Amino acid sequence: MTHTFTWADVAALQKAVEQQDGISLKLNWDTLLAGKEDDGVHLADFKDGKLVAFLGKYSFGGSLEICGMVHPDYRRQGIFTGLLERALDAPTQQAHAKILLNAPGDSETGKRFLDSVSCRFAFSEYQMKLETSGFAGEHAARTNDADDVSISLAPAEEADKAVLQRLDSEGFKMEPEEVRRFYEELSPGEVAQNELILLAGEPAGKIRISRHEGEAWIYGFVVDAKLRGQGIGSAALRHVIKREQAAGYDVWLEVALDNPNAKKLYENAGFRVWRSQDYYEYERK
Repeated sequence: MTHTFTWADVAALQKAVEQQDGISLKLNWDTLLAGKEDDGVHLADFKDGKLVAFLGKYSFGGSLEICGMVHPDYRRQGIFTGLLERALDAPTQQAHAKILLNAPGDSETGKRFLDSVSCRFAFSEYQMKLETSGFAGEHAARTNDADDVSISLAPAEEADKAVLQRLDSEGFKMEPEEVRRFYEELSPGEVAQNELILLAGEPAGKIRISRHEGEAWIYGFVVDAKLRGQGIGSAALRHVIKREQAAGYDVWLEVALDNPNAKKLYENAGFRVWRSQDYYEYERK
């Protein structure tokens, strides 16, 4: 019997897993919702007529990230091992220079599973949440400080791809070809999820906001290397915080553990570390 799933099924499974394990899974909902349900990209397993396991595959240029979950009542049956074997078939491995497996930093079940997989720890990212009181007080008052700069934000368009690629390449130390491939795969709507940070009408950086279930997540935040140290990043961050809070969102972001300058910027804006996500690089046999 053929089974199909909906995003509502995936969300319900995520809720059951997170409540049972006391964790927060990173399922990249903006990427999921940009695609069709059950389109063959992501994998699932069904038992007793219901969705009990899900594996998300997220291609970023030459890299592939994988995250997934199994319902607590159906674990230790080899279900996710089977999904991972299907996900990492020969064509998929050949198409990606790097494959990363993601698990919440506090997921004991995730760590036990990864111990059985041929992989090695690669890096961790902090997930930071804006403390409303911090922003509403001292940091909001800085809006008119002398060191503030006047910036604006504008949705990126197809014609801006070259600028976005350059900023990502230099800001996140990514190979230009990998970044080019990533943007080639994006639809115009996905490109527009990026916003250009404009200084005097010219691109000075970029930022991407993903909104889901009352949370606004900041990703891909970078300021042009030639313009750093002028307060552009701080001004852009304050702009986004004010806008997203006014729309009723809790504001979150991720930052690599080896990026203390960015972490300090976010702490100064009122963000505090709540949890972490760990990444493991798959070692090919």
